[in-house]
Amino acid sequence: MSCLLSKLCSIKSAVQLRKLSVPANTLLARRSFNRPNHNLKRFQSQTNSLLGPSLFCISVCTGTVVLASIIQYERLRVKQINTFEFYRNAIKKKNENLISKLKNNFNKLEPSEKVFGTILLLNSIVFLAWQIPRWQHVMIKYFMTDALARKIPVSSLLLSAFSHSSPIHFCFNMYALHTFCRGVIQPWGDMGPEEFTAMYISGCVVSSLASIMFRRSFKFPGNSLGASGAILSVVGYFSLSHPDQKLGIIFLPNIQFDAIYALTGIISLDIMGLILRWQMFDHAAHLGGTLFGM
Repeated sequence: MSCLLSKLCSIKSAVQLRKLSVPANTLLARRSFNRPNHNLKRFQSQTNSLLGPSLFCISVCTGTVVLASIIQYERLRVKQINTFEFYRNAIKKKNENLISKLKNNFNKLEPSEKVFGTILLLNSIVFLAWQIPRWQHVMIKYFMTDALARKIPVSSLLLSAFSHSSPIHFCFNMYALHTFCRGVIQPWGDMGPEEFTAMYISGCVVSSLASIMFRRSFKFPGNSLGASGAILSVVGYFSLSHPDQKLGIIFLPNIQFDAIYALTGIISLDIMGLILRWQMFDHAAHLGGTLFGM
C-alpha cells in the first residue's frame, strides 16, 4: 500500500513538473524569437543616432576641400594676372621707351638723313621680302617690271624702284643715294625734304616707264628692278646744281673729277649701252632717270 502511494506521488509530481516546464519552454522560445527584432531596432536606433554626425563630417570635409580649391584657384589666378600685368606693363614700358628713343633719335637727324633713312627702310623691307621663297610670285608680279608682259601692273612702275634682290645691288644703290642726298636737300642743297621726295618718286616712275617704252619698241626682253633710275635723277639734278663739285669713284679715292663731267660720262655710257644692246644694266631706265633729274 505504501508502495502504491509513493508511485502515485511520484507520478503526480512528474505531471506537475511537466506542466511547469511547458510555460518555461514556451517563454524561452518567445524570448529567443523576439531577440533579433530587438537587436535590429537597437542597430537602427544607433544608426539613426550616428547619421547626423556622419553627414556633418562628410559635409565639413567636402566643403573645406572645395572651398580650399576655390580659394587656391582664385589666389593663383590673381597671381597669374598680376604677373601677366607686370610683364605686360614692363614690355609696354620698354617698347614705349624704345619708341620714344627712336623718335628722339630720328628727330635729331638732319632732313637729308631722315629722308634717306625712310627710303632705306622701305628698300630694306622689300629686299627681305625677296628672300622669302613663297612670296616670289608676288614679288615678280608687282616689284619687277616686265616690258613685254601682256598686262603690266601700273604699281610695278613705282614698287620696282624700291626693289633689290641682290645684296650688292642693294648696298651700292643705297650708298650712292646717301652720298647725293646730303648735297641736294637743305641745308647743303636747295631742296626741301618734300621737294626731294616728290622728285625721287617721280624719278622712279619715269625711269621705269622709259625702260618699258624702250624694251617694247625694240622687242627687247628682260625684267627690270632697282633704284638706279631714281638715284640717277638725283645725280642729274646735283650735277647741274653743283657742276664744279668734286666727285670720286668708290675704292679709287685718288681719282676725282667735276660733277658735270661725271654727268656727261654717265649719259654717254647709257647711250652707248642702248645702241650696243648691253644687258648688264637697264640703260634705258638710267638715261630716263638722268634726263628727268636734269
